[in-house]
Amino acid sequence: MSTHGDHLPEMTNGVRHYIGDYISGLRQLLADVDTAAVEQNVDLLFTAYERGRRVVLCGNGGSASTASHLVCDLMKIILLEGGKPFEVIALTDSPSLMSAWGNDTHFDNIFAGQARTWLREGDVLIAISGSGNSKNVLNAVEVAREVGASSVGWCGYSGGKLAEAVDLALIVHRRNMQQVEDMHLIFGHIIFSALRDRVKGRLAA
Repeated sequence: MSTHGDHLPEMTNGVRHYIGDYISGLRQLLADVDTAAVEQNVDLLFTAYERGRRVVLCGNGGSASTASHLVCDLMKIILLEGGKPFEVIALTDSPSLMSAWGNDTHFDNIFAGQARTWLREGDVLIAISGSGNSKNVLNAVEVAREVGASSVGWCGYSGGKLAEAVDLALIVHRRNMQQVEDMHLIFGHIIFSALRDRVKGRLAA
């Protein structure tokens, strides 16, 4: 048997232990979800849909992917299920605009510049930041406040500055970016699914 083969059982046991720890950590985070805050997020989006308001999302890196992902669910499926359009946009989806704002002004403005175009009074901004301290996300929240839009922060770690700046914060209390991002996508799927069923009349307020 080769030396490489001799080490396989030890390596396999180590990975198995890691997988178990990761899954256990997610179970604990799921058990600790602030369900009242998630319900408030559903209420905000339902009100926005009923009143013809817009939902705008932003985030960096993995959070940008989450923002883009949720546009698919919220825009397409709510239209198909509810019978009227839901205006939803992710500020992460135009590389040209983001690079222009970053190059011509500052990277901190890549979302705020767009937010001034899209956000109106009564709209909802969902700002996603694993650390809770992304300056470009915080600047978008400031725009939301200035125009009279509601702001929701999906945060990780201890919530950071984002949790203090928004009207409603959903915080994943874990200093592990991957698990924070896992939970943010779960938030998105729960909120979307509840909104879909409420729009269809299958779910009471």
